[in-house]
Amino acid sequence: MNTKSSPSLIQLANSNSLALILTFFVINILLIYLIYSKNFVFGSVPGNQSYPYFKTITSIPQWIPLVVFVLLGLLVFIGSKLILSYEKVTLFGCFLIGFVNQILIHNVYRLSLGTIVLSDIANSFYTPAMQYSPVEILSRYIHLAQNFPLHAKSNMPGKILLFQLFEFFTSSPQMMGYLVILISTLGGLLLYGICMKLFHDRLVAFYAFILYALIPGKLVFFPILNTVTPLFILLCLYLFLVYIERKQFLFLWLLGGALYLLVLFEPTPLVTGIMFFGILVNAIGESRISKKDLWALLIIPTLGFLGVYLLFYVLFSFNLLQAFQYIMKDAVNFNLRAHRGYWIWLIENPKEFFYAAGIPTMIIFVYLTSLIFSHWKTLKFNITRWSIEIVFILSLLATFCVVLLLGINRGEITRLWIYLAVLFQVPVAFFIAKIAKSKVLFFFVASTLVVQSIISLQTVGFVIP
Repeated sequence: MNTKSSPSLIQLANSNSLALILTFFVINILLIYLIYSKNFVFGSVPGNQSYPYFKTITSIPQWIPLVVFVLLGLLVFIGSKLILSYEKVTLFGCFLIGFVNQILIHNVYRLSLGTIVLSDIANSFYTPAMQYSPVEILSRYIHLAQNFPLHAKSNMPGKILLFQLFEFFTSSPQMMGYLVILISTLGGLLLYGICMKLFHDRLVAFYAFILYALIPGKLVFFPILNTVTPLFILLCLYLFLVYIERKQFLFLWLLGGALYLLVLFEPTPLVTGIMFFGILVNAIGESRISKKDLWALLIIPTLGFLGVYLLFYVLFSFNLLQAFQYIMKDAVNFNLRAHRGYWIWLIENPKEFFYAAGIPTMIIFVYLTSLIFSHWKTLKFNITRWSIEIVFILSLLATFCVVLLLGINRGEITRLWIYLAVLFQVPVAFFIAKIAKSKVLFFFVASTLVVQSIISLQTVGFVIP
């Protein structure tokens, strides 16, 4: 990280970090109370989409939050020490704890995972996965998709193929729900690896790993497959960073294949290419990328993508571009059919995302962004000289603005923008990890996310079969 050319984010921060975090904590409690008292609208009534509140709040066994907080305490206070000396073993153990914690938190919801998986209204992918073979899904996708249930007809076939993969392991819808949580949790390991490549700090990476497992938008939407989407874009970003570090062409070929799988599953995260560009510019500024490396980075992933594209086309008669055009047309037509105007969602989407990404996460991100802009003159205008954490934050902000202004998703972004919420955890992890004696403060932030998710699962019908 180049700190000589411009100040780092931590150098810009003042000495009041502790007071700021405690202030954020108080604001979090007030906003969570709005949810508990049903005074927060998830979506927009004038915009013709909102998530309903349940008429009654069901009680939950007291042991669930108790166990969740005990396990979270183990992660924060013990895991953060062990990760510095026993990285792999600690990651494996914490992965299992994170997996169990997510299951426990989601058990607060009044509907079981199996019920949601079976529902054609809530899930839609299970039924076609059981009715057709993978070859049929790919070779006849455009024809079959028109008769698929609600969500399946407006999505790429990758989500159906995932349920067909689950069938090799279990025929139980409930167990398939657990598999969704398990696969989604793997994204935390990738996020850990990404943070290690960016910041070379195990504590930052570990905090990001914990925050990933506690994202409210993800927890309230299990076992909907949007919770798996981050896995694909994180894989692409990890391979991208590994190539920058090692300069081995194998990772670029794998990146091309991973990009194909991303589009096959969910193409929306392609917009995060803005962040790839920002990181690349930073690497060029620090002389970690030569012209030869840059050409390889542009050409080889493209060839890898086209190679997989042709393979699927020859073997299964599946045209990825045609399928992509089909779902994009459907998305535009859906907004027209549902009478979801453009302008109102420029305000309503950020409001809902503020919740979905985590209230403390977004408050801290807003603070960090304000901190950067308030010291803009000291940063200079040469992006190649900025520290990596500043590049990451501004690239993420630009990505969010582009996603918002495109206006493809109008409402339902608690579910649709989970992949984006994942990336917002990184600056927060970096900021807290750099504060002296940060464990207690981080535990407060993580605990707030738990409380937010539990109360939301109790009160709001995010997934209704």
